[in-house]
Amino acid sequence: MEPVTQALLGAATAELVAGRTLRGRALGWGAVIGMSPDLDVLLGPLHQGYGEWLYHRGTTHSLWFGFVAGPLLGYLLWRWRDLGREDTLPGWIRIGIFALLTHPLLDGFTPYGTQFFAPFDRARFAWNGVAIVDPAYSLMLGAGVLFAARRSLPEATRRLGLHVGLALSTAYLALGLIVNHRVVSDLQTRLEPLYGALERVRAYPTVLQPWSRSFVARTDEVVIVGLHSWQEWRCPAWRVHPNPPPSPALAAVEAAWQTRMLRWHADGDVGTFLHREPGGVLRVRLEDVRYSWASPEARGAWGVEARATEAGELLSDPVRFPREAPTNEAIAHLGRLLLGRLPGPEDGWERPPDCRETGPEAGP
Repeated sequence: MEPVTQALLGAATAELVAGRTLRGRALGWGAVIGMSPDLDVLLGPLHQGYGEWLYHRGTTHSLWFGFVAGPLLGYLLWRWRDLGREDTLPGWIRIGIFALLTHPLLDGFTPYGTQFFAPFDRARFAWNGVAIVDPAYSLMLGAGVLFAARRSLPEATRRLGLHVGLALSTAYLALGLIVNHRVVSDLQTRLEPLYGALERVRAYPTVLQPWSRSFVARTDEVVIVGLHSWQEWRCPAWRVHPNPPPSPALAAVEAAWQTRMLRWHADGDVGTFLHREPGGVLRVRLEDVRYSWASPEARGAWGVEARATEAGELLSDPVRFPREAPTNEAIAHLGRLLLGRLPGPEDGWERPPDCRETGPEAGP
């Protein structure tokens, strides 16, 4: 998640495990340590800019990193702040370990994906419980940290506030997983009669909408990208992106390491779009559609693009295309989504036939 929330979680966790001798001081140092794994963004410019995908949420976000770097960091802080006080060394080590460990665990609840075993294994894990920015989660956690920081309050009250904030925010993460499970089950029921067996369905959190999810479903022939809301249960909305037929040009683009990097980063949830140019040239655009909820066309916010001849000769290496500035149509689409209204046929989206005839049902 974003740095402020990671700082809050680091502060809360550090205060919880530090022990009586370090209470109060643990909040600030836990916040700093809790944000520190995201320093891996400094490696983003490597590999022609693809380092952002490869290294962010990589080694510094692995599960072993906290157990190795945490004790060293705790020892250094003890040497700097408390040299001679043997009773505080275990607390500093616990602060280092747990503030580093909770960072990747929280990131694992977001759609971006976290490499828990990097650099030994580059598999990405994503539970899709909350968005990368989720004010509801941050506010609950922040309220607990605020209680713990109020030195004018009795210690028992501060501890209770911290525990309540952590408990509520953790329950919110669990709720996100439950929502995803229910949404995926409903999507399978609604989509398989129309498109046949689905290879996979993934639900992703949207922004400021805990009850709404975007989704990506795949078959051999199509990628189905859409939106689902508990306010319109059993009535998802979607667009269909056909998978292009195999061709030498497409094979050449797919074989490039930049394209393989995108597919790995997006965990396979990629849409492929072709545009024929004069002279037998094919422009191939591959888009990460996990974050398509902000697009009126259900298109990805980023990806790679390359040009190749129909004979399969790459005319240029695939390059990353940047995020585009939102159009007025995209802003209007997002505004309707925030109000709980899913797009329909009038917007170019599909809905289940019975929804168009009878209207949406209430949530479960």
